[in-house]
Amino acid sequence: MREKVSYSVRLLALPVLLSLLLVALPLDAVQTRVLSLEECIDIAFKNNPEVGIAEEALRRSEGSLLYDYGRLLPNFTVNFYTGHTFYGPSSIQFDAQGRPVQTAGFDYESYSFSMSSNLILYDGGGNINRIKASINSRNASREDYRYTKDMVSAMVIRAYYNLVRNRMLLRVSEESVEQAKQSLERTEALLEVGSATRADVLKARVRYSNTRLDMIKARNAVELAREDLVTILNIEENGAVDVDTSFVIEFVEPDIEHEVSLALANRSDLKSLNMSLKAARSQISAARSGWLPTIGANFNYGWSDREMADNLNFFKEEYVWGIAAYLSFNVFDRFATSANVRTAKADYRMAEYNLEKTKLEAIKEVKQLVFIIREAKERITVATETVEQATEDFRLAEERYRVGAGTMLETIDAQVALTQAKADVIDAECDYLIAVADLARATGKRIQ
Repeated sequence: MREKVSYSVRLLALPVLLSLLLVALPLDAVQTRVLSLEECIDIAFKNNPEVGIAEEALRRSEGSLLYDYGRLLPNFTVNFYTGHTFYGPSSIQFDAQGRPVQTAGFDYESYSFSMSSNLILYDGGGNINRIKASINSRNASREDYRYTKDMVSAMVIRAYYNLVRNRMLLRVSEESVEQAKQSLERTEALLEVGSATRADVLKARVRYSNTRLDMIKARNAVELAREDLVTILNIEENGAVDVDTSFVIEFVEPDIEHEVSLALANRSDLKSLNMSLKAARSQISAARSGWLPTIGANFNYGWSDREMADNLNFFKEEYVWGIAAYLSFNVFDRFATSANVRTAKADYRMAEYNLEKTKLEAIKEVKQLVFIIREAKERITVATETVEQATEDFRLAEERYRVGAGTMLETIDAQVALTQAKADVIDAECDYLIAVADLARATGKRIQ
């Protein structure tokens, strides 16, 4: 009996032990999903809601264009009606001889069938201009869709390289902790043999504690950057999502005038605004059509009887049909056309101002990105040289302290300078890659 109880206790404790084991596992033991930059962009195109909104806006504009095309065609309507009609007794009436007559109630079946069609031959150019406006609106939505994808690509690239940045900075921070730990151990060993002071040990311990605090902040920055990327990709994080921290930088020398001309010619948002401007111009012409006459033609066919047509032959008897042409002129529409024209003109002027504003912003953005690229390139060069110098300075500082020619403060300063130099290289490289991607988006080039 005791063996059964003991066995049952072990079974109940097994899930608890497994849970404790999973909690005790380090973060690296959790299965991670390492994504490349291209994979992240593809995932964002499929999942990001902004891309989906832009795609549906394009479909809506295509539906509006189809509707305007359909207005050029004749409509065709078919109706069928059947029912039963009841008449009650009528009041007393008198015949020609003055005799009272009371009509009894009666009822009957009724059937009717009709067809009609109407075609507008001319409406002052309203339909044609509305079609032109819809075509330009559709093209504008298409360019908006492309620009949205470019913007999402740029967002992914920024979030991706920010995660790369923080992952690499965490690695630098871990190296700094290890260096501070080794320095503390050496200082404590020197203290035991009388070659170091207790003040040196305290300085080394403070430095070790500070590096550990920096590492905690670096780990949190990695998690925040990962969450930003996951949010843009709109994916459920099954385990940890990680990025490839290896990259190759190919330096470019952008020319401001050339990049500005590319932006003005190729940016999708500028193309969209140009299309919207053309659509607004066509809307003015469409609004003016209200002042012109409408010419059309229609066809009507009707059949009705108190008995259903044999074999559904509505063209044998009891029918009537006709063809007509008409000319309609709206003499007074309570200023509706005038108001529509004014509104269309205002929309056109607003589209002009919006296009001009966006052009100025595009030129400013391109120039700023060119300056950022040049700055980041120079920072990479200087910071790389600084790492080499700081590495040698740290080695010499440690050696001087070991032989008693230097101080612990000099060693700590050299270690701090080396860590900062490594971080400066990482920041400059990631800033450069992000700026290059932003410039590609700002000039209308393909980012991916």
